[in-house]
Amino acid sequence: MNGYPTIVFTNGNGDEIDRIVGYLPPDKFLIELKRIDNGSNTLPALLLDLQLNPTKFSTLYRLVKKYENMDEKELAKEMIATILSADTDSAGTAAFLSLIYDARETQNPEPLIIYADQNQGNENTEKALQEAMAILRRKGDNPELEADLYLRYIFSVTEPTPNTLNSFAWRMSELEMHLDIALEKVTWGIERTSDLNQKYMFIDTKAEVLWKMGRGEEALMEIEICVKGKPEDKYYREQKEKFQHSMKKGDSISL
Repeated sequence: MNGYPTIVFTNGNGDEIDRIVGYLPPDKFLIELKRIDNGSNTLPALLLDLQLNPTKFSTLYRLVKKYENMDEKELAKEMIATILSADTDSAGTAAFLSLIYDARETQNPEPLIIYADQNQGNENTEKALQEAMAILRRKGDNPELEADLYLRYIFSVTEPTPNTLNSFAWRMSELEMHLDIALEKVTWGIERTSDLNQKYMFIDTKAEVLWKMGRGEEALMEIEICVKGKPEDKYYREQKEKFQHSMKKGDSISL
């Protein structure tokens, strides 16, 4: 499963025919329900089409994504291998997916970084950087490279969402790197967020970044906004206490 919630649909024998991974708004969720009910692009339909057209790229590619959502990595790799052997991968899509699968198995981000270096502006470049960062984060042995790749990724995204920028800023606060850019990006995200709960979450990130920059008083001012806006939230109160305690001791983080 690659997202929450994950809804699995089965036939009368308990065999999976499809799944919906991650949250969808009601209108899109209804569309997906109708698609599955009609048997369109479901696993049985794709497997039947594969029998009739064993080298059809679109069917094989959809099966790759279907098996990936089902966490059936070996079956996904089989479909990728079939595409490559059939020589129908004109856009290099399957070759790139094969690169990702190999990197995940070996936990080696280097081929993905090389791909990003050699394919700047390619639609898969962002994905290559994301996968490389995920590997580095799991390994935890090269935070400098992870931070640099994350910075590169942020500047490569044409229209980053406020949530994307907040995630970047929070990770930089954890790594204690590129904090000036993190502050700039999360501030941008706050200014463009109308949802109050999300805004408070972003302000908390800004406060954390400021604290890591040694700007305790500013951090305290920011987290106070969250505390006043959501007084029932224990986490925000604890953040405030952390900043206050640090300032009293005179040991707020200074880089």
